[in-house]
Order: sequence, then structure tokens, then C-alpha cells
Amino acid sequence: MTANWTELILGVWILLSPWLLGFSSISIMKWSNLIAGLVLVLINVWIIFGEKVVSHKIEQQINKKVVS
Repeated sequence: MTANWTELILGVWILLSPWLLGFSSISIMKWSNLIAGLVLVLINVWIIFGEKVVSHKIEQQINKKVVS
């Protein structure tokens, strides 16, 4: 779980680095960082927050089967 948070922070850094490091005027470098950073952020947000919803739904289904 800690690795996912680390990758999320890395994704945000990659996303913002063209402006923080001053190479936003170089189009190809800016777009490659934006795409790579966005992919990392989206995947890790999905893993971190989507995991809880899915596991909660599975737990509810298991509880229904046990009660029935």
C-alpha cells in the first residue's frame, strides 16, 4: 500500500516537473511528462481508492451468503 502512495507522489512530480524544473517550453518533453504523470496518477488513485470499494462490496456479498 505504501508503494502505491509513493508512485502517486512520483506521478504528481512527473506531471508538474516541466514547470518546476523550467523545461515547459520544450513541447515534446512537456507532453511526455504530462502523459506519463497522468497515467501514473490515474492508475494509483484507482488502486488506492478503488480497492476499498471493491473489497467492501465483496465483504457484503460474503455476509449475505453466510446469513442466508
